[in-house]
Amino acid sequence: MAREIKPTPVLEGQDVIEFYKKMASFKDDLKKLGITRESIERDAAKFRTMFKVKVVGDEK
Repeated sequence: MAREIKPTPVLEGQDVIEFYKKMASFKDDLKKLGITRESIERDAAKFRTMFKVKVVGDEK
């Protein structure tokens, strides 16, 4: 059975200003933390290797 569709939340007043400031400083915050696209890709590759299945006889 389908669920009822709830209204989309809308930011108003001071919440809009705070959200905009947070989004404007997002890239700077990532730089401060040392998070780069390369570090994310490197960590994701390590994570994927944890779930890689090694097949016996597949020595390439």
